[in-house]
Amino acid sequence: MYLHVLACSLLVSILGLGSLLAVRVQVRSCRLTRDYAEARTCAVSAVELGLLHVKQDPAWRTTWPNGLWMEDEPLGAGRFALEGIDPQDNDLADSPYDAVVLTGTGAKGLTRHKASVVLVPVIKPIDALTSALQGSGTLQVKAGKKITAVGAPVCTNGQLDNDGTIDGSAEAQSIDHSGTITGSLTVPGAVKRMPDADVISRYAGKATAIPYASTIEKIVLAPGYNPYGTADPNGLYVVNTGNGSLTIRDCRIYGTLVVLAGSGTVTVDNSVLIQNYRSDFPALLVSGNAVIKCTSAGTQLSEVTLVVNFNPTGAPYNGDTDNDKKDIYPNEIQGLVHVNGSLRLQQTARFVGVVICDGPVTCEDTNTITYNAGLYACPPRWYTYIDGMKLSPASWKQVVE
Repeated sequence: MYLHVLACSLLVSILGLGSLLAVRVQVRSCRLTRDYAEARTCAVSAVELGLLHVKQDPAWRTTWPNGLWMEDEPLGAGRFALEGIDPQDNDLADSPYDAVVLTGTGAKGLTRHKASVVLVPVIKPIDALTSALQGSGTLQVKAGKKITAVGAPVCTNGQLDNDGTIDGSAEAQSIDHSGTITGSLTVPGAVKRMPDADVISRYAGKATAIPYASTIEKIVLAPGYNPYGTADPNGLYVVNTGNGSLTIRDCRIYGTLVVLAGSGTVTVDNSVLIQNYRSDFPALLVSGNAVIKCTSAGTQLSEVTLVVNFNPTGAPYNGDTDNDKKDIYPNEIQGLVHVNGSLRLQQTARFVGVVICDGPVTCEDTNTITYNAGLYACPPRWYTYIDGMKLSPASWKQVVE
């Protein structure tokens, strides 16, 4: 009987100790679960705080450097850290077009939780791409001269001085002479956003250089054809005139030509066909003053007349190449033309696309611009602006180390 009583007592003691240990484990598990919930809340709150900084501070890319933004900050019963990382090049300040990964780390007791989200820029085309011709300074049409705008208005963020005829609609901030306008006239019109000041230099920095001579004529430039050396696969070429002047005539350029003219003048003369190869690149960029004096109304770019093959191997036209000199091409500039100096339109130059000028524009003869709405729908690279940041879809996640 005594042994049975001892055995029962031992069994009861074991059950009691086991119950106590089970309760301790359960209490510890509950505490860890509670602490983990607190840590998770701290981590998510850290990310949301980062979202608030990005939304409220236009200069957040320089205010908050790449890496750790906050460390060991108290929040409720826990603590948190926050970091922002540029996943492209680990440099948030170098480009507004880069995404950012916000990662929040929450801690409470022995628990930790990490949460992250990806923010991407909201990219919108600049308003200048809604105009057939967009200027920043005075837009002048000389007496007896005419500019025809098809599909979109001619606009300026400055003054309109029309002593001739605008065949189409016009918008300006102020007006000196209205002249003859066949469409609507809006004064003051909306001030349209222009390209960034460094956009031409960005293209120049990625282009293949070709040597400077005072005249470029009777040549072909294309992604697969460069008479001056190695062809650029994007058809992107740059000429630095060193403040000298440059004349471009009787040429076919299937790509993007960037001219850094400084105080010099770039003249596009006689017959040319300039058309961008890449849809996200412009056709002609001029850093300096430009004179466009193509005789588009009466002259075509003719291989027969100029004794030049303008569609050799590597430079197809509408997908075709050949070895003869019998073809004829339109005399016009297709795509986006951007001049950051003054622009003078002479002779009967014809454009299909958009013309943007950061300086004054003067129409000195009969010119035609046929608007291409695709340039606004799918704008060339860097002819856009950043309208805040947005969450990348399905990018919220827990980070597991």
